[in-house]
Amino acid sequence: MSKLDRLIKYFPTGTTEGEKQLFERVFVTPNQLPDVITAPAGSPRVLVGNKGVGKTAILEWLFDATKADGIPAIFVRPDDLDLSQIREASDIGTIKRQMYDRFLDAIAVAVGRDLSGLLTGEDEVLYRTAIARGARSEDWMGKLVKLLGGLSKPITHIDAGKLATDLAAKAVSPERLSEALTNYLLAEKSIFLVLVDDTDQVCEPDNPQHLNRLWGLLLAVRRLTSENHNIKCIVTLRTEVWMRMLRNDRGQRDQIDHFRPLVLFLRAAEDHMRTIFLRRVIEAAIEDGHSASGSLTHFFEDEYMTLPTSTDRRSWISFLLKSSRERPRDLIQLVNHIANAAKGRGAVAIGSGDAEKAMDGYSRERSEDLAIEMGQDCPMFLDIIRSFVDLEFESSFEVVRAHLRTLPSRFAIQIAGRTIKPGDDADVITLLALIHESGFLNARVPDSTKPLKYRHVTFLDDPHLVQGSRWNELQSATWEVHPVFRTYLISLKRERDNRQIRGDRPPR
Repeated sequence: MSKLDRLIKYFPTGTTEGEKQLFERVFVTPNQLPDVITAPAGSPRVLVGNKGVGKTAILEWLFDATKADGIPAIFVRPDDLDLSQIREASDIGTIKRQMYDRFLDAIAVAVGRDLSGLLTGEDEVLYRTAIARGARSEDWMGKLVKLLGGLSKPITHIDAGKLATDLAAKAVSPERLSEALTNYLLAEKSIFLVLVDDTDQVCEPDNPQHLNRLWGLLLAVRRLTSENHNIKCIVTLRTEVWMRMLRNDRGQRDQIDHFRPLVLFLRAAEDHMRTIFLRRVIEAAIEDGHSASGSLTHFFEDEYMTLPTSTDRRSWISFLLKSSRERPRDLIQLVNHIANAAKGRGAVAIGSGDAEKAMDGYSRERSEDLAIEMGQDCPMFLDIIRSFVDLEFESSFEVVRAHLRTLPSRFAIQIAGRTIKPGDDADVITLLALIHESGFLNARVPDSTKPLKYRHVTFLDDPHLVQGSRWNELQSATWEVHPVFRTYLISLKRERDNRQIRGDRPPR
């Protein structure tokens, strides 16, 4: 195996499924893990994050570590839910009632699949009675909840210090994690852990009635935890889906205040991303017979590189982190692209030219992926990205405002089913708010406390920045296209210019 093949082995797909075999060696516990497990008693934790930020990886890590330490834990995914009976249901009352039934069904199946060895004597009889769909008693739900309580592990048998050390994976303070475990996850007399992943897949997010399915599932999870405080649930949800639930006028807006305190936005801070990168590089270097010291230059020609389509120099780590949008999956896939570019030219180490070649495809992929993420709210989002081809990457609010005012006259734009009108400042704010939420544009605001006298404000930093009441703040900001999308826009402009030189007609 070549040196670059070793590196590629540790930077494969970036998906949890594709990296399961690497977890024990390279998983880096996020700094927010103590917050993940600090949901109030009787309530679930709703973990909200962007695609690729590591939501599933956290649940997988929790699942493996807690089971290894003797805590009963099960994994529930939308595929486990039989939704055939609520396919035509539209009223929230019916959906809530039937979703709770289906959720308990899925839990029962997961118990039989993952914890069958714990079912003995009365517990086994109780379990079989609870899941006998054709001959259920009216109190089958209560029996199943009682069974889950019986399967719970008494906290007196759990070593909180060892569990904290296992979960921390040398990246988080075990002391802080142990405190969170003791005060929240292990706060009751016993514990049973239910992890619910990919919840948005129970519905078609652009269908308002289907969003009620998602509310139904969240309410089912909350009902279970409220009926038995020994049962601890953690649920994952994508950021754009949660925001769609907040905006949906026909959804369960009365529930928002109840769930907002339970929501934790998962972030991948720069130091976390740096640790992920270095942990993998070091492991790859050691496997290749090199020491941990100097592992970066074992695979890269230099610690610094020239930015694609530029003459500016940056450290490799800075370039990779800036191009990854706080998403570990993006970071892993970008290194994979660059390493394969170097391998393709027969190189023994990665150079700046490999980054430039890799960014062509990587930037296009990220742009198209972003359009898919935002497509439920705005089907024309890729056209909106492409429309920035002639703007500077750093623009004043007035320049961005003038650009957005003209877009609806160039092509039809709908956001959440509402048509955006040209020349309408209220619609400009609506459009800019969605673009800021997507991360395509970020605000750079003056800040005298920072070394460079400014700071960047992403959507997660300030979700309510873009609104009419904050017009003066919008005007004082510089609006920047995120670096990862710039190569795509440059390539679009180059393709257009080449067509004009050749006299080709633009593609339809």
